[in-house]
Amino acid sequence: MVCQENYTARWYTADNNELQQNSIKAIVQGKHNFIWMTTENGIVRYDGNNFLTFNSSNTSLEHTRFTDIFGSIEKDSLTSFNESKKELVFIRNAKVQILKKNARNSSLVRNGRRIFFHDGLPSNYTINRHEPYYIKLSTGNIFFIDNQTVELCDSKMKSISKIVFKNDNVFNFFAISNSLFYLTDNGDYKCFSKKGESSGKLNIALKGNHKLFWNITTGQVFLCVKNKIYQLENQNDQLKAKLIVDYKDFETSNIIAIYFDQKTQKLYLGSGTDGLCIISFPAFKSVTKSKNKAEVYYAAQAFSDSTVITSEGFIIGNKRVIDSIPFPKSVFLDERLNMALDDEKNIWISRDKKVLCYLKKSGYKKYTTYPFDQNPKTIFKDNSNTIWVSMGLDEFHKPKLYAIKNGVVKLKANFRNNIHYIVQQNNTLYLGGDNGLFLYDLETNKLRFAKNTEKINIRSVFIDSQQKMWFTTYEKGFFLYENNILHSFPTDEEHSLNASHCIIEDHNGFFWISTNKGLFQVSRKALLQYIKNKNTVIYYHQYTKSDGFLINEFNGGCQPCGNFLKNNDIVFPSMNGIVFFNPYKVAPLLPGKELFIDRIVLDQKTIDPKDTIVLKNNFQRVSFLLSYPYYGNPKNLSIEAKMDKIGTDRWERLKADKSISFTTLPPGTYKLTFRSLSGFNANYAYKTVILVVPAKFYQTIWFAILCGILAVGFVISIWHIRLYYQRMKRRQLEEVIAKKTKKLASTVKKLEKTENNLKQEIKQHEMLVKSVSHDIKSPLKFLSSSIKHLSENSSIQDDQRLKQQLTTLQTSTSQLYEYVENLIKYSSIFIEGKKLEDESYSLYELIEERIQIFEKIAEAENVSIVNNVEKSFCVRTNKKALSIIIHNLIDNAIKNTKNGRIELLCTPQENILTLKIIDNGKGMSKELIDYYHNFYKNPISKNYHLGLHMIIELLILIEGNINIISDLDKGTTIEIMVEYN
Repeated sequence: MVCQENYTARWYTADNNELQQNSIKAIVQGKHNFIWMTTENGIVRYDGNNFLTFNSSNTSLEHTRFTDIFGSIEKDSLTSFNESKKELVFIRNAKVQILKKNARNSSLVRNGRRIFFHDGLPSNYTINRHEPYYIKLSTGNIFFIDNQTVELCDSKMKSISKIVFKNDNVFNFFAISNSLFYLTDNGDYKCFSKKGESSGKLNIALKGNHKLFWNITTGQVFLCVKNKIYQLENQNDQLKAKLIVDYKDFETSNIIAIYFDQKTQKLYLGSGTDGLCIISFPAFKSVTKSKNKAEVYYAAQAFSDSTVITSEGFIIGNKRVIDSIPFPKSVFLDERLNMALDDEKNIWISRDKKVLCYLKKSGYKKYTTYPFDQNPKTIFKDNSNTIWVSMGLDEFHKPKLYAIKNGVVKLKANFRNNIHYIVQQNNTLYLGGDNGLFLYDLETNKLRFAKNTEKINIRSVFIDSQQKMWFTTYEKGFFLYENNILHSFPTDEEHSLNASHCIIEDHNGFFWISTNKGLFQVSRKALLQYIKNKNTVIYYHQYTKSDGFLINEFNGGCQPCGNFLKNNDIVFPSMNGIVFFNPYKVAPLLPGKELFIDRIVLDQKTIDPKDTIVLKNNFQRVSFLLSYPYYGNPKNLSIEAKMDKIGTDRWERLKADKSISFTTLPPGTYKLTFRSLSGFNANYAYKTVILVVPAKFYQTIWFAILCGILAVGFVISIWHIRLYYQRMKRRQLEEVIAKKTKKLASTVKKLEKTENNLKQEIKQHEMLVKSVSHDIKSPLKFLSSSIKHLSENSSIQDDQRLKQQLTTLQTSTSQLYEYVENLIKYSSIFIEGKKLEDESYSLYELIEERIQIFEKIAEAENVSIVNNVEKSFCVRTNKKALSIIIHNLIDNAIKNTKNGRIELLCTPQENILTLKIIDNGKGMSKELIDYYHNFYKNPISKNYHLGLHMIIELLILIEGNINIISDLDKGTTIEIMVEYN
């Protein structure tokens, strides 16, 4: 039974195309946290995720073989000469600059002796271990060493102290914190400083071969004994060795350069043949019984201050499986999801629809059995040492809640859906289930539902240090439930927090949340701040397999789903092992506070990054590539960009290559801002670049003003031309008007003459009407009266034949009189035109007058005429026209009806009178009906009934209308529509 190793090693080589060349000669971390390395094919920069090589393919370098990196990290001034010593790479502000200059002399002459500069251990030059060398300290002082003496001088090479010290290898000398040490093969050492000389014994035993590594630029010294790598430290001029790692492949890897990053806890090993090895030291440990297969764990209960016991009986510490209790083997998954430890340290588990209580007093060899009809889902011990058991839903049973106290089992509640988690706060049990949260009052034994929780599937319930309640859910993230309000939170970029399993709070105010895709750390304060201000950003720090897990998938849906042990270890179950970690020893690798623009590519050409970039006016595409040193999980890195003046203020997240591009920006000045979330306090690191797109001459304001002036001048010119044209047109029009006026005057005279003629004709027509009225009407009326008088004579009364002839003559004379009367009215109507009568008259009486005229004829034809118009109905329609119309309608109806019936009726609606005359005579053909309907629109007369022609012409004059409905041999209905008021 073993746990995982306490380190992970990852090799980067040219074989997998991550490096250009496999020989790593020097490793230095610059001021801005980039790792710089020298190789035989250029200078390499590492930002935690990508390697960028500077060589002859992308710079002006002619020779690309490099060895050492010297200079000052604090002053951001690192240098490296290539093999020719004629080209200098100057490293500053995360960039390189190539200078064509010869290297300065690496030796100096003192007291007639040439003394070489010590370049660290192992040396990249062929150096004689018996020759004198000098070591320059950060204070400016210089140590001169050889096989006989050690001399300390100031920066002007004035001697401060000189000590006789015989030695046989100057490469046993190294400097730490401005003190010079000499380490012998047996572990004894000498220390030389401004204080003088001292000696001591290294705190580890040196047996067999060992090797010194002195990174002279970083000031770090390492001692490697077989495969163990120690860092040597100066503690008040006492030399101490601190073990970093026991790396099994060290001796076989041809290591020639070492650098240890204390902040990120990463060890960099440079090989002369195999590339770069980065060793990480995860703070997380996944404990399993065996390495050969995955071990799935669910519920685990704190068993001691430093161990947990799983639902299958394994007692596990943070290094290994310590012991086990022979619990019955679990068959169903539910049997692995629950367990509890009561106040007597008895262990409660479930197996095969039973709850088993393993008794501590028997050494966990005996147990008490509590049988049920369902599989237990959750087991929980409350503050009174009562065991609560929720039963799972099955085909025959609904979920239930039982309490076990002093060996007595009692049913407490029934549910519709499963209960997954139980916690206690004061005198209330909180039961989280498939469809929300229930509250069970321990004093009143009453159950109630928590408002607004019905739509969430609760995986676990957590009560924090301030008694606030949090839920983890299935596919909806995690929530804060406070004052009956459910507060949700934004999740991470990949929505891994949607399936949150468990929350554990440490004493530093951080939540640790297990999920199916790793472990998340988040500030509790930031979450509460988000509740107050939704614009607050929440930083989630994600830990994955690279941090020490055997698998990213943790397990939940169990109780307990996590534990906080008294030794400060937090424990979570996973799909492969139990994960242990001390939250106070976990140093999260947070994103840095500096952003760098690495390259700017303008139309496929690289330009130097500056704070202000002037682009060509007609550029096609510009790309900005950022560099950002970060040595943690890339998913914790969030870089966004925003460009003003392009219609949006939205921040756009950069992809993994940390680049953003723009195309064809219009002329103007733009501000491009990059930002990166740099930690739990939701602070951002910003980088701003000003982009200037110059305008062409025709895009300038002066060109616009000139165009405006020209446009105004053009408009004025057009106006003048148009005005001249209008004047010309006006003269031409005046001439035409004069001619037309003259011609019109002549026409007016002719019209006046014609008008006078028409007036004369009208007068003559009136005289004709009067003459007819006087010369025809009067004799006709006299003749009719005489015939009537004659017919009343007693002698004629006796002669029936003569009486009948006189009656017929009287009728004919009366009709002739009426025809003449109608003709006169008809003529006068066209003279008067449409007019309404001054006073209303009875329509009924008007119709009765017309009926009396045809009474004798109707009797002769055996036709009855019925007037169904209301006697009180009055109209003001032109009486003469209406009288003629009714007269002709009755006349036509009698002519077409034998032995039948004629009915007259009217229906007023709004201001329109509809007069109907209905007969059951021989009817009219469709052709004849269509003719009269069309005649109203196109009055072209044919040889048809004159009466209807007269009716339609009168209706046109008084703006009336007609509608004819008729079937042959069935009768005819004629509707007359006129205004009546």
